[in-house]
Amino acid sequence: MASARFLRYLAPNVITLSSMIFGLVSLWSTHNGNYPLAGWLIIYAVLSDRLDGLVARAVKGTSELGMQLDSFADFLNFGVTPAFLVLSYLSSRPDLPYFDRGSTAHTLLFIACGGYMLCAVFRLARYNVLTDDQVATKMFFGFPTTLAGGLLAIWMLLLLKYDPHTHPDFGGAKLFGDTLQTPAAIWTYFPIAVVVLGYLMASRLPMPKVGMTKNKLVSVGLLTLIAIGYLCGFAMRYPELCFWMPTVWSVMFLIWGQASATARAMYPPPLFPKKQPDRALERPQEDLVDIVLDEASSPGGLSESVRAAPSKSE
Repeated sequence: MASARFLRYLAPNVITLSSMIFGLVSLWSTHNGNYPLAGWLIIYAVLSDRLDGLVARAVKGTSELGMQLDSFADFLNFGVTPAFLVLSYLSSRPDLPYFDRGSTAHTLLFIACGGYMLCAVFRLARYNVLTDDQVATKMFFGFPTTLAGGLLAIWMLLLLKYDPHTHPDFGGAKLFGDTLQTPAAIWTYFPIAVVVLGYLMASRLPMPKVGMTKNKLVSVGLLTLIAIGYLCGFAMRYPELCFWMPTVWSVMFLIWGQASATARAMYPPPLFPKKQPDRALERPQEDLVDIVLDEASSPGGLSESVRAAPSKSE
Protein backbone atom coordinates (compact mmCIF):
# COMPACT_ATOMS: atom_id res chain seq x y z
CA MET A 1 0.00 0.00 0.00
CA ALA A 2 2.79 2.38 0.95
CA SER A 3 4.75 1.51 -2.19
CA ALA A 4 1.68 2.17 -4.38
CA ARG A 5 1.21 5.56 -2.74
CA PHE A 6 4.92 6.32 -3.23
CA LEU A 7 4.77 5.46 -6.93
CA ARG A 8 1.58 7.47 -7.38
CA TYR A 9 3.25 10.63 -6.10
CA LEU A 10 6.57 9.81 -7.76
CA ALA A 11 5.27 9.66 -11.34
CA PRO A 12 4.30 13.35 -11.86
CA ASN A 13 7.28 14.60 -9.86
CA VAL A 14 9.70 12.63 -12.06
CA ILE A 15 8.24 14.40 -15.10
CA THR A 16 8.64 17.78 -13.37
CA LEU A 17 12.25 17.04 -12.42
CA SER A 18 12.96 15.84 -15.96
CA SER A 19 11.72 19.16 -17.33
CA MET A 20 14.30 20.91 -15.13
CA ILE A 21 16.99 18.85 -16.88
CA PHE A 22 15.68 20.24 -20.17
CA GLY A 23 16.12 23.72 -18.73
CA LEU A 24 19.67 22.99 -17.60
CA VAL A 25 20.68 21.54 -20.97
CA SER A 26 19.06 24.53 -22.68
CA LEU A 27 21.26 26.86 -20.64
CA TRP A 28 24.31 24.77 -21.55
CA SER A 29 23.35 24.84 -25.24
CA THR A 30 22.96 28.62 -25.13
CA HIS A 31 26.36 28.91 -23.48
CA ASN A 32 27.87 26.82 -26.28
CA GLY A 33 26.18 28.89 -28.99
CA ASN A 34 23.72 26.19 -30.07
CA TYR A 35 20.71 28.50 -29.95
CA PRO A 36 18.25 26.35 -31.96
CA LEU A 37 18.76 23.40 -29.60
CA ALA A 38 18.38 25.70 -26.60
CA GLY A 39 15.04 26.94 -27.96
CA TRP A 40 13.73 23.46 -28.67
CA LEU A 41 14.63 22.29 -25.17
CA ILE A 42 12.47 25.09 -23.78
CA ILE A 43 9.65 23.72 -25.96
CA TYR A 44 10.39 20.26 -24.50
CA ALA A 45 9.95 21.80 -21.05
CA VAL A 46 6.63 23.36 -22.12
CA LEU A 47 5.32 20.01 -23.36
CA SER A 48 6.46 18.12 -20.27
CA ASP A 49 4.95 20.83 -18.07
CA ARG A 50 1.55 19.97 -19.51
CA LEU A 51 2.18 16.25 -18.97
CA ASP A 52 3.00 16.35 -15.26
CA GLY A 53 -0.34 17.97 -14.44
CA LEU A 54 -2.23 15.41 -16.52
CA VAL A 55 -0.38 12.51 -14.88
CA ALA A 56 -0.89 13.94 -11.38
CA ARG A 57 -4.64 14.19 -11.91
CA ALA A 58 -4.85 10.81 -13.64
CA VAL A 59 -3.13 8.90 -10.80
CA LYS A 60 -4.46 11.21 -8.07
CA GLY A 61 -0.89 12.11 -7.19
CA THR A 62 -1.31 15.84 -6.62
CA SER A 63 0.72 17.01 -3.63
CA GLU A 64 2.04 20.17 -2.00
CA LEU A 65 5.58 19.03 -2.76
CA GLY A 66 4.70 18.58 -6.42
CA MET A 67 3.27 22.09 -6.56
CA GLN A 68 6.49 23.55 -5.13
CA LEU A 69 8.64 21.52 -7.51
CA ASP A 70 6.50 22.75 -10.39
CA SER A 71 7.08 26.36 -9.36
CA PHE A 72 10.85 25.85 -9.22
CA ALA A 73 10.77 24.16 -12.62
CA ASP A 74 8.69 26.99 -14.11
CA PHE A 75 11.11 29.60 -12.82
CA LEU A 76 14.12 27.82 -14.31
CA ASN A 77 12.54 26.74 -17.60
CA PHE A 78 10.36 29.74 -18.40
CA GLY A 79 11.92 32.54 -16.36
CA VAL A 80 15.70 32.11 -16.45
CA THR A 81 16.25 30.01 -19.57
CA PRO A 82 14.36 32.12 -22.18
CA ALA A 83 15.84 35.34 -20.79
CA PHE A 84 19.36 33.91 -21.00
CA LEU A 85 18.71 32.65 -24.54
CA VAL A 86 17.57 36.07 -25.80
CA LEU A 87 20.33 37.92 -23.94
CA SER A 88 23.08 35.61 -25.21
CA TYR A 89 21.92 35.42 -28.82
CA LEU A 90 21.28 39.12 -29.39
CA SER A 91 24.55 40.12 -27.74
CA SER A 92 26.48 37.59 -29.87
CA ARG A 93 25.50 39.14 -33.21
CA PRO A 94 28.10 41.70 -34.43
CA ASP A 95 25.52 43.22 -36.78
CA LEU A 96 23.21 44.16 -33.90
CA PRO A 97 23.62 47.14 -31.54
CA TYR A 98 23.75 44.78 -28.52
CA PHE A 99 27.15 43.35 -29.45
CA ASP A 100 29.12 46.14 -27.76
CA ARG A 101 29.06 45.19 -24.07
CA GLY A 102 29.52 48.76 -22.90
CA SER A 103 26.83 50.31 -25.06
CA THR A 104 23.49 51.70 -23.94
CA ALA A 105 21.71 49.17 -26.17
CA HIS A 106 23.38 46.24 -24.40
CA THR A 107 22.46 47.70 -21.02
CA LEU A 108 18.84 48.06 -22.11
CA LEU A 109 18.85 44.48 -23.40
CA PHE A 110 20.12 43.27 -20.04
CA ILE A 111 17.43 45.27 -18.23
CA ALA A 112 14.72 43.84 -20.52
CA CYS A 113 15.82 40.23 -19.97
CA GLY A 114 16.41 40.75 -16.25
CA GLY A 115 13.01 42.39 -15.90
CA TYR A 116 11.36 39.46 -17.69
CA MET A 117 12.99 37.03 -15.28
CA LEU A 118 11.90 39.06 -12.24
CA CYS A 119 8.33 39.24 -13.54
CA ALA A 120 8.31 35.44 -13.84
CA VAL A 121 9.47 34.88 -10.26
CA PHE A 122 7.05 37.55 -9.00
CA ARG A 123 4.14 35.80 -10.69
CA LEU A 124 5.12 32.38 -9.34
CA ALA A 125 5.65 33.67 -5.81
CA ARG A 126 2.32 35.52 -5.91
CA TYR A 127 0.38 32.43 -6.89
CA ASN A 128 2.17 30.27 -4.34
CA VAL A 129 0.68 32.29 -1.49
CA LEU A 130 -2.86 32.58 -2.87
CA THR A 131 -5.54 30.61 -1.10
CA ASP A 132 -7.70 28.17 -3.07
CA ASP A 133 -10.66 30.53 -3.16
CA GLN A 134 -8.50 33.25 -4.73
CA VAL A 135 -7.40 31.13 -7.70
CA ALA A 136 -9.77 31.03 -10.67
CA THR A 137 -10.34 27.56 -12.13
CA LYS A 138 -11.17 28.57 -15.70
CA MET A 139 -9.28 31.84 -16.06
CA PHE A 140 -5.73 33.11 -15.97
CA PHE A 141 -5.11 36.58 -14.65
CA GLY A 142 -1.93 37.55 -16.43
CA PHE A 143 0.07 35.26 -18.71
CA PRO A 144 1.18 31.98 -17.16
CA THR A 145 4.96 31.59 -17.16
CA THR A 146 4.69 28.47 -19.34
CA LEU A 147 2.94 30.43 -22.09
CA ALA A 148 5.31 33.40 -21.89
CA GLY A 149 8.45 31.24 -21.97
CA GLY A 150 7.04 29.05 -24.73
CA LEU A 151 6.14 32.08 -26.84
CA LEU A 152 9.61 33.56 -26.51
CA ALA A 153 11.18 30.22 -27.46
CA ILE A 154 8.93 29.50 -30.45
CA TRP A 155 9.29 33.07 -31.77
CA MET A 156 13.07 32.71 -31.47
CA LEU A 157 12.99 29.38 -33.30
CA LEU A 158 10.83 30.74 -36.10
CA LEU A 159 13.07 33.76 -36.62
CA LEU A 160 16.22 31.64 -36.38
CA LYS A 161 14.93 29.24 -39.02
CA TYR A 162 14.62 32.02 -41.59
CA ASP A 163 17.76 33.86 -40.53
CA PRO A 164 20.63 33.68 -43.05
CA HIS A 165 23.11 33.20 -40.16
CA THR A 166 21.47 29.89 -39.14
CA HIS A 167 22.34 26.49 -40.60
CA PRO A 168 20.03 25.85 -43.58
CA ASP A 169 19.00 22.35 -42.39
CA PHE A 170 17.53 23.62 -39.14
CA GLY A 171 13.86 22.93 -38.39
CA GLY A 172 12.81 20.98 -41.49
CA ALA A 173 11.62 22.35 -44.82
CA LYS A 174 10.88 26.07 -44.92
CA LEU A 175 7.11 26.19 -45.15
CA PHE A 176 7.13 29.96 -45.81
CA GLY A 177 9.50 29.59 -48.77
CA ASP A 178 13.25 29.79 -49.24
CA THR A 179 13.22 33.45 -50.23
CA LEU A 180 11.86 34.71 -46.90
CA GLN A 181 14.58 35.91 -44.54
CA THR A 182 14.51 37.36 -41.05
CA PRO A 183 15.66 40.99 -41.26
CA ALA A 184 18.11 42.27 -38.65
CA ALA A 185 15.57 44.95 -37.67
CA ILE A 186 13.30 42.30 -36.14
CA TRP A 187 16.12 41.15 -33.87
CA THR A 188 16.86 44.77 -32.98
CA TYR A 189 13.32 45.30 -31.69
CA PHE A 190 12.87 41.81 -30.25
CA PRO A 191 13.60 42.98 -26.67
CA ILE A 192 10.31 44.89 -26.83
CA ALA A 193 8.52 41.53 -27.03
CA VAL A 194 10.50 40.40 -23.98
CA VAL A 195 9.36 43.45 -22.02
CA VAL A 196 5.73 43.02 -23.10
CA LEU A 197 5.67 39.34 -22.10
CA GLY A 198 7.24 40.19 -18.76
CA TYR A 199 4.54 42.78 -18.10
CA LEU A 200 1.80 40.36 -19.15
CA MET A 201 3.07 37.76 -16.67
CA ALA A 202 3.02 40.22 -13.79
CA SER A 203 -0.31 41.76 -14.81
CA ARG A 204 -3.80 40.70 -13.83
CA LEU A 205 -5.37 40.83 -17.29
CA PRO A 206 -8.04 38.12 -17.72
CA MET A 207 -7.41 35.28 -20.14
CA PRO A 208 -9.36 31.99 -20.37
CA LYS A 209 -7.53 28.68 -19.97
CA VAL A 210 -7.35 26.31 -22.92
CA GLY A 211 -9.94 23.60 -22.43
CA MET A 212 -12.48 21.45 -24.14
CA THR A 213 -15.86 22.99 -24.98
CA LYS A 214 -19.36 21.64 -25.45
CA ASN A 215 -18.90 22.10 -29.18
CA LYS A 216 -17.39 18.81 -30.36
CA LEU A 217 -16.04 20.34 -33.56
CA VAL A 218 -14.12 22.99 -31.61
CA SER A 219 -12.83 20.38 -29.17
CA VAL A 220 -11.60 18.14 -31.98
CA GLY A 221 -9.87 21.14 -33.57
CA LEU A 222 -8.13 22.01 -30.30
CA LEU A 223 -7.00 18.41 -29.78
CA THR A 224 -5.66 18.29 -33.32
CA LEU A 225 -3.66 21.49 -32.86
CA ILE A 226 -2.29 20.26 -29.53
CA ALA A 227 -1.30 16.94 -31.09
CA ILE A 228 0.47 18.73 -33.95
CA GLY A 229 2.30 20.89 -31.42
CA TYR A 230 3.52 17.84 -29.50
CA LEU A 231 4.64 16.03 -32.65
CA CYS A 232 6.52 19.00 -34.10
CA GLY A 233 7.92 20.01 -30.73
CA PHE A 234 9.39 16.65 -29.79
CA ALA A 235 10.63 16.13 -33.37
CA MET A 236 12.26 19.60 -33.33
CA ARG A 237 10.69 20.40 -36.67
CA TYR A 238 8.46 23.08 -38.20
CA PRO A 239 8.30 25.93 -35.69
CA GLU A 240 5.94 27.52 -38.24
CA LEU A 241 3.23 25.07 -37.13
CA CYS A 242 3.97 25.39 -33.40
CA PHE A 243 3.94 29.18 -33.67
CA TRP A 244 0.31 29.74 -34.63
CA MET A 245 -1.78 28.27 -31.84
CA PRO A 246 -0.24 29.99 -28.78
CA THR A 247 0.26 33.28 -30.62
CA VAL A 248 -3.25 33.53 -32.05
CA TRP A 249 -4.77 32.33 -28.77
CA SER A 250 -2.85 34.94 -26.78
CA VAL A 251 -3.73 37.85 -29.05
CA MET A 252 -7.37 36.83 -29.47
CA PHE A 253 -8.10 36.42 -25.78
CA LEU A 254 -6.11 39.43 -24.66
CA ILE A 255 -8.46 41.46 -26.85
CA TRP A 256 -11.45 39.50 -25.55
CA GLY A 257 -10.40 40.08 -21.95
CA GLN A 258 -10.46 43.83 -22.43
CA ALA A 259 -13.55 44.00 -24.65
CA SER A 260 -15.78 41.58 -22.74
CA ALA A 261 -17.89 43.08 -19.97
CA THR A 262 -17.99 39.66 -18.31
CA ALA A 263 -14.21 39.41 -18.19
CA ARG A 264 -13.81 42.95 -16.92
CA ALA A 265 -16.29 42.27 -14.14
CA MET A 266 -14.25 39.34 -12.80
CA TYR A 267 -12.34 40.02 -9.62
CA PRO A 268 -8.62 39.23 -10.11
CA PRO A 269 -6.45 37.98 -7.25
CA PRO A 270 -4.66 40.72 -5.30
CA LEU A 271 -1.42 42.00 -6.78
CA PHE A 272 0.34 41.54 -3.43
CA PRO A 273 -1.54 38.70 -1.71
CA LYS A 274 -1.06 37.96 1.95
CA LYS A 275 -1.78 34.66 3.58
CA GLN A 276 -3.58 34.75 6.88
CA PRO A 277 -2.44 31.64 8.75
CA ASP A 278 -4.50 30.26 11.61
CA ARG A 279 -1.56 30.74 13.97
CA ALA A 280 1.71 32.56 14.00
CA LEU A 281 4.44 30.94 11.94
CA GLU A 282 6.92 29.36 14.35
CA ARG A 283 9.76 26.93 13.97
CA PRO A 284 9.69 24.62 17.01
CA GLN A 285 12.94 22.90 17.94
CA GLU A 286 11.40 19.47 18.47
CA ASP A 287 12.62 18.18 15.12
CA LEU A 288 16.15 19.25 16.00
CA VAL A 289 15.84 17.71 19.47
CA ASP A 290 14.99 14.33 17.97
CA ILE A 291 18.16 14.41 15.93
CA VAL A 292 20.42 15.49 18.80
CA LEU A 293 18.95 12.96 21.23
CA ASP A 294 20.64 10.26 19.19
CA GLU A 295 23.94 11.82 20.23
CA ALA A 296 23.09 11.90 23.93
CA SER A 297 25.33 8.97 24.66
CA SER A 298 28.38 10.66 23.13
CA PRO A 299 30.66 12.60 25.54
CA GLY A 300 30.28 16.32 25.44
CA GLY A 301 27.03 16.09 23.49
CA LEU A 302 25.00 19.26 23.02
CA SER A 303 21.62 17.63 23.49
CA GLU A 304 20.84 19.36 26.79
CA SER A 305 21.53 22.81 25.43
CA VAL A 306 19.43 22.15 22.37
CA ARG A 307 16.56 20.71 24.40
CA ALA A 308 16.57 23.84 26.47
CA ALA A 309 16.51 26.13 23.47
CA PRO A 310 13.17 27.95 23.22
CA SER A 311 11.11 28.19 20.05
CA LYS A 312 11.48 31.41 18.13
CA SER A 313 9.59 33.04 15.35
CA GLU A 314 11.01 32.75 11.85
